[in-house]
Amino acid sequence: MALPHAAYAGDNACKVNLLARLPVVMEDHRASVPVSVNGKETHFWLDTGAFFNTMPRARAAELGLSLGPLPEGFFVTGIGGDFTPELATIREFKLAEYPLHNIQFIVGGSDGGNGFIGANLLSFADTEYDLAHGTVNIIKPHNCAKVNLAYWAGDRTLAMMPLLPGSDDHDYHVYGEIRINGHKIRAMLDTGATSSILTRSAAQKVGIDLNSPKVVASVKMSGVGTKQRRSWIARTDSIDFNGEEIHNSPIRVVDDDMGSDGTDMLLGMDFFLSHHVFIARSQNVIYLTYNGGPIFSSTTEDEIGHMKTVERNFTGTDKINAPKTADEFAGRGSARMTKGDIDGAIADLSEAIRLAPQRTDLLTMRMRAYQRAGKRDLALKDANAALALKPNDNVLLFHRAWLRLHDGDRTGAMADADAGVAATPKTSLDMMQAVGLYERMGKADRALALIDPMITLHREDSSYPDLLNMRCWNRALANVDLDRALDDCTAAIRKSRGEPGYLDSRTLVHLRRKDYAAAITDADAALALRPDMANTLFLRALAKFKAGQENGGKDDLAAARKLSPEIDTHYSAYGLVAPIPPAGPTARIDPDTDDDDNQ
Repeated sequence: MALPHAAYAGDNACKVNLLARLPVVMEDHRASVPVSVNGKETHFWLDTGAFFNTMPRARAAELGLSLGPLPEGFFVTGIGGDFTPELATIREFKLAEYPLHNIQFIVGGSDGGNGFIGANLLSFADTEYDLAHGTVNIIKPHNCAKVNLAYWAGDRTLAMMPLLPGSDDHDYHVYGEIRINGHKIRAMLDTGATSSILTRSAAQKVGIDLNSPKVVASVKMSGVGTKQRRSWIARTDSIDFNGEEIHNSPIRVVDDDMGSDGTDMLLGMDFFLSHHVFIARSQNVIYLTYNGGPIFSSTTEDEIGHMKTVERNFTGTDKINAPKTADEFAGRGSARMTKGDIDGAIADLSEAIRLAPQRTDLLTMRMRAYQRAGKRDLALKDANAALALKPNDNVLLFHRAWLRLHDGDRTGAMADADAGVAATPKTSLDMMQAVGLYERMGKADRALALIDPMITLHREDSSYPDLLNMRCWNRALANVDLDRALDDCTAAIRKSRGEPGYLDSRTLVHLRRKDYAAAITDADAALALRPDMANTLFLRALAKFKAGQENGGKDDLAAARKLSPEIDTHYSAYGLVAPIPPAGPTARIDPDTDDDDNQ
């Protein structure tokens, strides 16, 4: 197979062989490809930022893989710390349609939710990433040193980023040189990073003052280790990709140096979705064309609002053929959904389903698109159709449970939750969905039974504080083991350095223990960090009423009900009732917001 010959007209000596074409769909900000593991059909995610194929222990257990030791002293480092891994060897591994044998995966670290195909498999040849159109091509050029390999570019402005060498012969990462505010930056192209990030030391190097009033404190970030790192959103004057410039763009800064290889920045999935990228190791260059739409601002707008950026040297149109197959429509549709074009995603996914009506993955993607468009009746219809084809799919069962719960069908929601639990490995973090469902349906005691197996396998994981908090919260809701609940919450708060959602959970523990002063103190601390937490306002209201602070209780209760009209119904199932009844009917559960501050 060969790429379009027109790209190489006039240079008959250049031969380009397509070694593999991988169909890609976007699962939120993850590039997913079909794989088979010893005969089990599943999917893994592409991660050019992983130096080697990796997977979490829970995924290895789910796939029935045996684990063995690596050499003594071997460890993996990244954002959030490091971990000591084990090794799994997959005898029969199929990547898309390509069979491979005895493929090794490093096992351990934080549970990212799936297996990751790393740089060792993705970087043995030139690689083309056209994620906006659902394709990754692995390519072997011959005698093409002086040929422009960006065959798709047409009259579009082409940027050519210098490809930098790795730290040693075994470093298969992709490093490029860019300039931020005029300063050279070593950037790693990382499809496993959901958003692009700049290290704190690099931010200082390019003149970003994190103490500036224009810098916004952002979410805590985690990676391979157990620790969470602070992050900020800052402004840049210019970002230059050697032929493409962005001015006045936001960038996310993380309080971490990402190891010892000198990497200043990760160019993550926001960058890949907005660009067509050809990594030409054969020429030591990275070809780029801009697809349109936001780049780094795509993952920051929820926190800082829309920020007007200025693009320079963006002209022309790509020579990209319209999709024809179900895979091609699915790839483009999933990318459109990730970028926020929901109508375009539904149109593409509907065409993919017309071409391949028996594929549950396509129905699942359109179900999510319909839900985001507010068309819940159509989302439920797709969920029913997919489950008719694949009745034991735990992800579909949990999703339909949330849809049914939103519509007031508690019996159906409970049946789906129970079936989803039966179909989910006990140690999988997918079980967190069931915990949330049971908790919303007033069954915190049933939720508690699901948490311990997850904690057992995720003690060296960045999700460990979340799991401790989840156990604390559900113990407090069920009003059992309150001393142990207090220990769980305190440990989670210590590990997270005061996460407001964890303080909220400990507020409930103190309330159950009738320590109203401590409940108010924790609620005050949580609301100082996040004033809009309806749960915390409601719990502080109850504590104030019990402590004789009636006026303060009334104010908190009114604020909580304004933020979350269904809050009384939710807590009444656990005997937590405000002395002042709500004025009107409560709202039903919205599955788009099913994860409260404690989940």
